[in-house]
Amino acid sequence: MKRTVMIWLALVLAIMGAGADGRVGAQDEDVIYGLIDVDAADVRVGPDFAYAVIGQLPRNASVIVLGRSGDFYSRWDGRQWLQIEYGASPAWVYARLVRTSTAFNSIPPTGRLLPRDGNGRVPQGFDLSSYVCDQWVGSFTQTGNFMAGDTEMTVTYPYLQGANLYSVIVIRSDGYRVAFDSETTTAVIELDKLPREAGIYTWRVAPYWTNSTYRYSWQQVCLLQTGGTFEKPYTGS
Repeated sequence: MKRTVMIWLALVLAIMGAGADGRVGAQDEDVIYGLIDVDAADVRVGPDFAYAVIGQLPRNASVIVLGRSGDFYSRWDGRQWLQIEYGASPAWVYARLVRTSTAFNSIPPTGRLLPRDGNGRVPQGFDLSSYVCDQWVGSFTQTGNFMAGDTEMTVTYPYLQGANLYSVIVIRSDGYRVAFDSETTTAVIELDKLPREAGIYTWRVAPYWTNSTYRYSWQQVCLLQTGGTFEKPYTGS
């Protein structure tokens, strides 16, 4: 126990002693550090036990933490993961196996667990050879202009293999949200369904998976990505 504490203190001092530019005394306060707390911690391509193991880290190995998936409430339950620097690309480690310089829930979220069907299995269709959300890449477009008198705006976003629903969230400056859902990579934002207030609105989108018609059972696959912004006029009477 004493040896582990000494190693941890040495790691922290080394981190604080030299910053990214190599200067002694320099420090990047935004960097989050971790220390592997078990022997042979599995490293996976994504934040879920369903992903393949691509390596292992020994006890007391130091890592740089890039983000998290899940939340910690009262206990570790398999849904809390840490994204770390690992070779040429990021990878994931189960959070219970790592001690971090920042409390888990204070680490910025960068990923999500895979969806599960009624039998607790990952639905067919997802490509688990790499982190699913790293596969969700492509262009976002919008056509239509509410300020020019259009009553609809069409937006498009990338396709994600395995997802069967997408939700476009339009966000007012004060955080008020309106959802426009679609089963394709195209959605229509309707002016008469937006708040009446004029201003600049942001639209963001996330892929979902579900086998139910009830929205509360939809499972979000990836974090929201920002597609764009638009301006709308006042539409009150």
